[in-house]
Amino acid sequence: MNYSEQPPSKQWAALKYRGEKFAEVWFKPDGEPFALTFRIPQRSFQIPDMGQLLTTKNLLGAVGVATEEVESWRYEGTSHSGMNESNSELSRPLPPSPQDVAHLNVRVSLKPPPQTVAPDESSEPEFPEAKRQELEARWKTILDLETSMETLRISMEGLRAEMEASTRKTLTSEEKVHALNSDVAQWNKGKSRVLYALPKVREFIHRSTWAAGTPERKKLEEFFKHHIRSRNPVPQMDNVADQLDNLLRDRQVLSAHGVSTYQECKSISVDIQGVFRTLQSNAAANAIKKRNEAGARGKFF
Repeated sequence: MNYSEQPPSKQWAALKYRGEKFAEVWFKPDGEPFALTFRIPQRSFQIPDMGQLLTTKNLLGAVGVATEEVESWRYEGTSHSGMNESNSELSRPLPPSPQDVAHLNVRVSLKPPPQTVAPDESSEPEFPEAKRQELEARWKTILDLETSMETLRISMEGLRAEMEASTRKTLTSEEKVHALNSDVAQWNKGKSRVLYALPKVREFIHRSTWAAGTPERKKLEEFFKHHIRSRNPVPQMDNVADQLDNLLRDRQVLSAHGVSTYQECKSISVDIQGVFRTLQSNAAANAIKKRNEAGARGKFF
């Protein structure tokens, strides 16, 4: 297929095997003209005889893309280069996603078509100072966002441990006897909220860790080392600007999602801790009250 003529996706398109959906594809994600993303739900790896068929090569074949067109591909923090890797890597069965991640995402970058260079345009273009400063400003904004995201990721790790610990708490024998039914009901409800929210925390930690090592991110970092700081001429400057814009949007969306998730889950964690303290306090007060009542009855008799 001529991938440059493929329109960008507006929604995930299903890929089927023997009439059953096993994966989905998104063409030209984030406005990238030579990229596509597959996502494979965990249940597909449980389909009989499907595991060995879930390869990058077969996914590409399902949408009419030849392996010779592949520049690189990645999944779950693992990156491969189409130019440096043998086709056996493309044919290797893909691993299932982690248990707490719903889909395995496979991102494939294709080789752009060769550019025709006129004889008088063989030299690399000059790099205007104003454009250099503009690109540097965008890159600095991205780096600042990534620093904030790393700080948020560390906070998320602590929050995850805090929430997981709250789901493992148990009542003592005395608390089970003297706790109020309403307090126990509130505590169980709070634990359910924690269990529902925990996957959101794990997903952000996973996505923020994975985002830091993508081939696109590494390519831009090398670009700034080689061209910007050393003032070397820049080929395809507009493409670089577009890539920066895409990366910036991706970081902004992920950062905003992380902040929202942290605030929501931190509130849930604080709530369940408060509910548990109230349960313990009321149970202790109830135990004292019952002992006092028993003592009073003993004196009466």
